[in-house]
This record gives sequence, structure tokens and C-alpha cells, in this order.
Amino acid sequence: MAAAGVTLTASPALAEDAPVPPPPTFTSTLTAAATPETVVDDAGKPAPGQPGTKGTFTLKLNSQMNIVCYDITVMGVTPPFASPARTATHLQEGQPNESGNPRMVFPDPQGPPGGPMTSKGCLQGPFTTGVVVNGVDTGTGFDVKQLEANPAAWFVDTHTQQFRNGAVRGQLSKSG
Repeated sequence: MAAAGVTLTASPALAEDAPVPPPPTFTSTLTAAATPETVVDDAGKPAPGQPGTKGTFTLKLNSQMNIVCYDITVMGVTPPFASPARTATHLQEGQPNESGNPRMVFPDPQGPPGGPMTSKGCLQGPFTTGVVVNGVDTGTGFDVKQLEANPAAWFVDTHTQQFRNGAVRGQLSKSG
């Protein structure tokens, strides 16, 4: 997941990473069906994730308030979760068959091993990830408006200790 030239540093949980209440309205809804077959390595080559897994990621956006509300469910994923970022569940910028650094991190899904494991809540920018490239956190500069403008250029995934490239991955699309 980490590209060449990436310096990994511990990043404290910052106030902007704290959960926030849902906004009164949303400007769009994005979804992704995550599967192990779509996982790629840092070079964009197929690196299938954990066999038999699947996930659904629903992101409700309020681009005026820079808020993302997330509803994530994964099935068949075997913890422990592992990633150089603060969490192992991410929003990343990248087309299908492309790798990318995380631009936003979500709390890892919780529940019985194998699932269903879920993660739900809302986060408001500015966003940080704990992954530092050239001295800058990869979440720096990310704004929900970027995601809303071109959802297909973004993917979501979750990583485990056994499947470092990702247990599941899904490309986002607009659903509402």
C-alpha cells in the first residue's frame, strides 16, 4: 500500500478525526461493492485479497460541510487489521487497477471474525491518515467536493495482517 518515498510516522488522533453528528442533509450518496478480486498491489498488478470475502461501503456526503457519513459492512474478513495508516479501512484516490495512498481513514469494522463486521459514523474534514509522503499527510488537502465531483476515481478498501494489499476493495459510484 505504501509507495516508494513514503515516510511512515505515527500520527496522533486529532480533533478533526473525532466523530461528528450527521448533517441535516446530504448532497450525494456513493456506494461500492468490495470484493477480493479487485485488489491490486502498489504497481497496479492483481493481488487478490482474502478469498470468500465481500463488503459494502455506503458514503453519504455533505460537500458544503465537508462531512462523510459511512456505513461499512464486511463479511469473511479475518482480523487483525493492519496498515501503515492509523486504521486499515480507507478511502483512496485511484482508478480501477491503480493503487493509491489513503486520503481518508475510517474506523475498522468491528464484530465477530468472519462477520458481519461493521463501522458506522460521520467524520468532518480536514482529514488526516497518518501516512506521510514527502513530509505531508496524505489526507492533507482532501475535500469531500473532490470525491463528489468524480466518484469513479476513488476506491475503498480494508487491509489485514495477512492481506496487506487489501482483503477487499471496491470502486465507488454515485447511487443517489
